[in-house]
Amino acid sequence: MDNNIVKKHARDFELLSHTADIKLRVYGATKKELFRHAVIGMFQSIHPKIVGCHEQNGRVICQNLPIKREVHITSSDELALLVDFLSEALYLSDVHDEAHLDAEIHEMRDYALRATLLGAPIQGFDGVEIKAVTYHDLEIKQVDGEWQADIVFDI
Repeated sequence: MDNNIVKKHARDFELLSHTADIKLRVYGATKKELFRHAVIGMFQSIHPKIVGCHEQNGRVICQNLPIKREVHITSSDELALLVDFLSEALYLSDVHDEAHLDAEIHEMRDYALRATLLGAPIQGFDGVEIKAVTYHDLEIKQVDGEWQADIVFDI
């Protein structure tokens, strides 16, 4: 077990200690699930303030996610696809004052995906705000049959 683990959740993501930024380790049985969990982890790690939602076990829980944003991403490789997908979710969050607490990955092939981001309007964040998704220490790998990615976010 990694001694740098600060907080662990059900096997979708965990927050790792990092000196100046946010670092997540994300898990998935499939690459689609890995990308979905990366969106969930990114937004849960900054604790969005959403009217009508509550916090439970360190996570924001909403009964309804009324916002649906369709995204189509094509990138040069697998790492760029993950960064571009998360960057698009972050961009849409900033532009529309919303947080995406889930995603449906409809199609994923080679270095392209089609997905729906599911979210809700926010009044800000209880934590820090993410400025960018980085390539620093970024990797996607399979460990014991499970997909895993380490992602660092610039705050």
